[in-house]
Amino acid sequence: MKFILPDGKEIEISLLKFIWVPIVIVLAALVLSSVYQVDTEEEGVILRFGRHVDTVGPGLHFKLPYPVDQVYRVPTQIVDVQEFGFRSNRGHHPAFDEESSMLTGDLNIVRASWAVQFTRVEPSDFLFNVKDPVDTLRDISQSVMREVMGDRASIPILTVGRAEIQRRARDLIQEQVDQFEMGIFINRVDLTTVDPPSRVVDSFRDLNRAEQDRQRFFEEASRQFEERVPRAQGQAERMVLEAEGFAERRVNIARGEAQRFVDTLEAYELAPEVTRRRLFLETFEQYIPELKEVIVVDRNVQGLLPHLNIRED
Repeated sequence: MKFILPDGKEIEISLLKFIWVPIVIVLAALVLSSVYQVDTEEEGVILRFGRHVDTVGPGLHFKLPYPVDQVYRVPTQIVDVQEFGFRSNRGHHPAFDEESSMLTGDLNIVRASWAVQFTRVEPSDFLFNVKDPVDTLRDISQSVMREVMGDRASIPILTVGRAEIQRRARDLIQEQVDQFEMGIFINRVDLTTVDPPSRVVDSFRDLNRAEQDRQRFFEEASRQFEERVPRAQGQAERMVLEAEGFAERRVNIARGEAQRFVDTLEAYELAPEVTRRRLFLETFEQYIPELKEVIVVDRNVQGLLPHLNIRED
């Protein structure tokens, strides 16, 4: 194609040069839109014409060019935190009072701050089943915490009931999240602070210290119980075993003596004179060592005087 300039000069320009430039740009854009990277903490959800077709893990992947395929990256390996009644970067603020005020089962008011830790475990459910899953999780968490607080009296909430409240709230939040199929797993619920109204905070702190002392005394008593009861049980078992051994020994001795008496009776019935003499000699032999003096009396001697040992002073 030729162009004539105002000064009369002619310029010839080839249209092919202008046609190839946009073609190269379009091809480059298509190639670039077909390659995507998923980070190690993410999973990629692939949509084809708006329909979910695949979920891929970390790494370099290829897809059909935009707008056929679209990729949504979901951080599935990151533990996220939602805070209620406070913010880590701001601390306490009067704007959070409404969020933290709770009505207990005995119609008292407590101020609670807590945090919900969660992980995105099903990327497609997290993206498509609920319009705004994080805001929905916040609503569920506040509703559940108010329900749990409303089922309990203020004294246990402020003293020893924190662990049970955290466990119960975590279970109820997970139950409702599963009902909505939000693709979220609740790792834990942490009650950071639970305080009474400011006008009675000092009295409740004294009560809390007393409750902690009670719990400490109970634990010490339980520890002493665990130490002393087994020892007493061992001593009792040892005494029972000793008594059983003593009883068995005495029974065996009695049985032996009874059997010896029976044997002696049988021998006496067979040979009375011999048995009588043997018993006399055995008895004499048994007791003679205990005698201090021995006096032998002859039947032919009329008196004892000749046999006495008369010592001179």
